[in-house]
Amino acid sequence: MSRDSIGAVLAIAAAVFGIVAIVTRPFLFAPIGLLCLLAAAKLTADRRFTAPAAAILALGALAGLAIAAGFTRPLY
Repeated sequence: MSRDSIGAVLAIAAAVFGIVAIVTRPFLFAPIGLLCLLAAAKLTADRRFTAPAAAILALGALAGLAIAAGFTRPLY
């Protein structure tokens, strides 16, 4: 496997963690996604996957925070 393919898989994993952060604990899954995103950015110079994954992760963390605070669910 090449570095670009591993970086793409890690960027997709970061986006998935961002989506999971919306429906479950945002302060648990968003940092894990951030670590995946940082590793993906280090492995590949192509922003084709990392830029959208960063946007999905950030929006997922914010949406999860708002939903969890609004419905008194645990944040972590």
